[in-house]
Amino acid sequence: MRVKPLADYLLDQIIDYAIPRPTIEEAYKKADETGSMAAISHLHERARGLFTGLAKSGEGGELLLFAMAEAVFGITQIICKMTLKTSTSMHYHGADGVYAEARDDGGLNLYWGESKIYGDASAAIRNCLESLAPFLRDPEGSDATRSQDILLVNEFANFTDERLIAALKRFLDPNDPSSLELRHCGFALSAFDSEAYPAADVEGKATEIAEAITAELATWVGVANHRIGHEELENFDIHFICVPLPSAQEFRAYFLKILGVRDDA
Repeated sequence: MRVKPLADYLLDQIIDYAIPRPTIEEAYKKADETGSMAAISHLHERARGLFTGLAKSGEGGELLLFAMAEAVFGITQIICKMTLKTSTSMHYHGADGVYAEARDDGGLNLYWGESKIYGDASAAIRNCLESLAPFLRDPEGSDATRSQDILLVNEFANFTDERLIAALKRFLDPNDPSSLELRHCGFALSAFDSEAYPAADVEGKATEIAEAITAELATWVGVANHRIGHEELENFDIHFICVPLPSAQEFRAYFLKILGVRDDA
């Protein structure tokens, strides 16, 4: 795992992650009309400015979650919560991401995302599932953990097609029959230190690293299965991604560095 190239790749995704789709499309329209890329360049700087500079920021994990959701699993982010923050020195409360996927039977899967980047694998997996559980398990009602995020989706759905927005709102309206076809699912990502990688000054073979990671996999699965049982999540569909890193701290520090934000640790 090359930590710096991974962080560099995520930096290239920040406009799609942090800026609402209507704003992006307006910038492209302006660029087309003027022949200048100034509007798009401005979006990149705006997106960078939305990230917190806190040393323990989990926003690198949230961005990694986003990249996996859209590029690998093909599920769509339906709200840009970064633009709703009132301060760059604070994290936005609620799920780390909200995504949607249409089902073949005409229903909708709503994915509640949580991410954790820790040094310890077991802690990252446990805490990730612990944070995810209320979004899936809480019964419907205004006091449900997901209720505030659902209100935000209704208000700030990240689409430009009004028909898609209207359809989404029908699924989210408890008084609409379509709401019976809504399924709450999980999308979880845990990144953590792994001993599978050689020391920084030692060149490792990809096959040997892959074998070492495979050997560790059973432990991660065991921790995940135990926590799923503890949180009573057995009946929910959950995409769970484990990302072993040479150093979670190195990834976090480099990500903050290339964003150009302060480190308040």
